Amino acid sequence: MKEFNVETCIWFSLMIVLLVFVYAALSLILPIVKPKIIEYPWKLPTLFRIRARDKEKVVILAGSYNPPHNGHLAMLEYLSQRYGQVIAVVGMNPNKKYLVSPEERVELIQSMLDTNPKLKNVRAQAVSGYVWRFAKREGASVFFRGVRSWEKDGKDERSLQILNTWGPLFLGPTWPVPTVYLEGKPEYNHVSSTLIRNICRGGATTAESLSSLVPSQGTEKVATLYSRK
Repeated sequence: MKEFNVETCIWFSLMIVLLVFVYAALSLILPIVKPKIIEYPWKLPTLFRIRARDKEKVVILAGSYNPPHNGHLAMLEYLSQRYGQVIAVVGMNPNKKYLVSPEERVELIQSMLDTNPKLKNVRAQAVSGYVWRFAKREGASVFFRGVRSWEKDGKDERSLQILNTWGPLFLGPTWPVPTVYLEGKPEYNHVSSTLIRNICRGGATTAESLSSLVPSQGTEKVATLYSRK
């Protein structure tokens, strides 16, 4: 009877370990297969306890912001309404040369944030190396990425999500910060950093020519920075 009990306990323990392993594997794989996407119109939680919980969270909206534009600011405004702290992260490769440096882009974003009273809980920061390491240091609960739609941007985003999911496990080792995709505001879907850079490269760029693409506080600076040869 004693042997039977010991054997039963061993098998029971193995089953628990197996179930934990399966649960952990599924929690990592399923978000990649079926990513979480917040579609527009963006909604705020209706339950008070969820609103209160979100206000205690730090979240990240990562991107190149090269340059920042109205689409970025609309997303940051939504996140600032929902969460306690929001960090606009400009990823950077220290071995790469940029026409407009990540630090200059951070200054651009911050100048747009500082003049908008709705964005007082948002800050910009350049991050070198793996963004997930920075996210863990900051205690971020969610790693947001902006997309026009999953159909348009999903292929490239999935590769990055795999890196941000499995990288922490193998290089941390630590549990990854969940990735959530924020679908762009339709009225800004035609706006992209590439479009703005192309306009600036065309020459004779003025603040007026960027007024429908970039927040008014940054049009002159964007025109100056991105018209450089």
